[in-house]
Amino acid sequence: MNDLSATGRCVKCGLCLPHCPTFRLTGNEADSPRGRISLMQLLDQPDREWSPGLFRHLDQCLMCHACEAMCPSKVPYDALMDTARQRLEQHRQRSRLQRLTGAAGLALLTSRGGRKLATVGLGMARKFRVQRLPGLPASLKRLLFLLPGPASGAEATRRSEAPATRGAINLFTGCSGELFDMATLHAVRHLLEHLGYQVNAPAQQGCCGALHQHSGQPMKARQLAHANLEAFAGNDAPVLGFASGCCAHLLNYANLYTEAQGFSRRVTDVVAFLAQHHAGELTFNPLQEKVAVYIPCTQHNVLGSNSLIELLAWIPHLQTAIVNPEGGCCGAAGSYMLTQPQMSDRLRDAMVDRVVASGARILVTTNIGCSLQLGAGLRQRGAAVEIMHPVTLLDTLLV
Repeated sequence: MNDLSATGRCVKCGLCLPHCPTFRLTGNEADSPRGRISLMQLLDQPDREWSPGLFRHLDQCLMCHACEAMCPSKVPYDALMDTARQRLEQHRQRSRLQRLTGAAGLALLTSRGGRKLATVGLGMARKFRVQRLPGLPASLKRLLFLLPGPASGAEATRRSEAPATRGAINLFTGCSGELFDMATLHAVRHLLEHLGYQVNAPAQQGCCGALHQHSGQPMKARQLAHANLEAFAGNDAPVLGFASGCCAHLLNYANLYTEAQGFSRRVTDVVAFLAQHHAGELTFNPLQEKVAVYIPCTQHNVLGSNSLIELLAWIPHLQTAIVNPEGGCCGAAGSYMLTQPQMSDRLRDAMVDRVVASGARILVTTNIGCSLQLGAGLRQRGAAVEIMHPVTLLDTLLV
């Protein structure tokens, strides 16, 4: 979509309002989906004013899909917001330092060399607990506090002894998984190999492009998408993602790029893949305790959360406490946790309250951004809660 004409499909019914996390926080109509659609419609007027409020209200959207999932008029809200932010990007007033810093941060994620450099830097930061040093600027301290604990780092890769009798599976590792969640990457690979799959992870793959697409940089997002299309063009095997945000964007390739139709049809969330194709095939040790479950917005509103609950039910005696059964965002939302710290922290703290109130010592979730966000809040609260992907939990209990 390269225009805003679809805003006309919004009938301003207001059914989206109670589902919008930012509107629930502020009560401001401009922070609701229909209010933001009204602001988007102003962008098509020749006498529009690029006011700070216009930027603020559109930037504060989480793009959580909650409104789109229940809209009776099927307004393509997220695609409209992508277009609006692309237009806004051309008129932003940023210093040269701000632009360089933003470009450098994204480059660390989107290039393999950048990710290796970032991995070394993050390891040093963890080792020396840099985030706790006095005198750091608040913004830098907040960024460093998002670093995951040692349990989320890399661990030795276990190889399954099961023969590869079920054919090949392609694994989408993305960029954030390599940086922050190697434990999940290893667990997914091990579980799939245990089921008899040959697991391929093409070295040429990289960032899915969601961060760029949703921050007004569609050309860079397209470049990243094409790199992934080429990386997975060598076979027709399924492509499994384990971060719900990345998986949702890979599925959205079909809406963004004509040439990606076949690729997106191959993409499946690893949670859904296991639940649909391998129920009852694996045996797990029992876990007699309560586990809190946070369902990310992309899982709840795009991929569907039933498979996640079905997967956890494979573990004998496990009790689950879903902390957001009605949906609800933790405030991570890609780069939102960095660009909108105040709103992000309010959403995060409300969800952390629910996790702590559950009394669980383990929290499972399917998106790395949510893991980082909630992990930071729990550490600040002093709560001893281990966060992991559901597949990681399954792998640790596998018989």
